[in-house]
Amino acid sequence: MSIRVGVIGAGTIGRTHLAAYREAGAVITGVTDVDRASAERAAAEFGTTAHDDLAALLDSGVQAVSVCTPPAGHAGPAIAALRAGVAVLCEKPLARTEAECTEMITAARAGGALLTVGFCHRFQPEVEAIRDAIEAGRIGTVLGFRNRFSGPLDRVESSWFARPEVSGGGVLMDTCVHSVDLFRYLIGEVGDVRALTATTATDRGPALAVEDSAVLSLRSAAGVLGVIEASWRTAPGEAVITISGTRGRLHFDYAAPRLTLTDDAGTETVLDVPAGNRFVRQAGHFLDCVAGRAEPRVTAEDGARAVAVLGQAYSDDHRATKGPR
Repeated sequence: MSIRVGVIGAGTIGRTHLAAYREAGAVITGVTDVDRASAERAAAEFGTTAHDDLAALLDSGVQAVSVCTPPAGHAGPAIAALRAGVAVLCEKPLARTEAECTEMITAARAGGALLTVGFCHRFQPEVEAIRDAIEAGRIGTVLGFRNRFSGPLDRVESSWFARPEVSGGGVLMDTCVHSVDLFRYLIGEVGDVRALTATTATDRGPALAVEDSAVLSLRSAAGVLGVIEASWRTAPGEAVITISGTRGRLHFDYAAPRLTLTDDAGTETVLDVPAGNRFVRQAGHFLDCVAGRAEPRVTAEDGARAVAVLGQAYSDDHRATKGPR
């Protein structure tokens, strides 16, 4: 039996979830947005109903929802759905603060409903292949992790991304939250974190009220070192993951997409990885969890832990402009 799903938030990421659910075989019950026109356009595109508000969506017989609003709008709708016994896939970050994350987790436990977070990169086939290669010992003992997600986000200064009361922070909360989760997924728990952030007026736009560029250094509980780089201002952009070990290196370039393994003799091999859309695979897994056919690969606690690590990063970088904490 197909799961009945709804989407809260009809912006770009909301439409991405709607498309993923359609491909994954869900019954899309409806969509809601504070902008009624946006909800109606999305409903027309995906052949569903534009509901006036969250209550109407929850009353439509929905079994699961995606929360695809800006971060300030994550906790409220998610808690309402969870209290109604509706499963929730919440976009990243789980919330702006650790306190909001705790409220959401408490509501999930009280309502006996599933709460997971949209760490879609865990469902990227090449990322799964990296994890398998590490576990198989193909690069020896892992000692280093590097991840860069960057690219110009033009006109960001006029969007909610640049408003800390809505976003919870800048590029750290928007982009590095994925990177922190990738470190935890591929390497292990974060032991230490250090951060440097900046925002700079350039020909791409003015300085912001939040950071537009960031560098994090991490150390896992087992001593593996990591570097995370992110920017909304640098061009042309880059999305790469490199894992270095005593016997080789794994490198994934999202743009290709291409995953290579270079051994300690310098021989490079392109690994054969089946193609797959990470959002569709994430949606399919979420539906399987709602139906009781699978256990969640991403927990609400994973979402809360990533927010906590970023909280440490903001505290370490005393010059950062922080969102609500």
